[in-house]
Amino acid sequence: MNSDFSIAVHCVAYLAKKQNQRVTSEDIAQSVSVHPVRLRKILSTLRKENIITSKEGAKGGFSLNDQPEHITLDKIFKITSEETLVPKCPDSNENCPIGKNLSDILIRVCHNAEEHFLNYLKGVTIKDIIDEINNS
Repeated sequence: MNSDFSIAVHCVAYLAKKQNQRVTSEDIAQSVSVHPVRLRKILSTLRKENIITSKEGAKGGFSLNDQPEHITLDKIFKITSEETLVPKCPDSNENCPIGKNLSDILIRVCHNAEEHFLNYLKGVTIKDIIDEINNS
């Protein structure tokens, strides 16, 4: 899994904590501690998928498009990291029974694991994340 998922969850959780406020990308970048260009790419993806909204100008910034209890982590995972659990297997010796079959088997196993993972993430909301942060 790449770090885009955790960065995106961080962004959405940060916006949830700042609900009813417009937050600049600079504010979010400071919280996430990533390069602003990388952050803007992730924010753009979240905006395209209608998880967040943005407004340009002096009073512009980002905000959530929905309530935190309606934003589930599977949505964020699908747009940032889908299929990142699937291994990239090197070309193997086709004359070896393991080399000939392992790639297909691992891909199937990892696809199944990702399906289970996505089903689990459907039950976790941004509100759940914020509640856990508030209780720690």
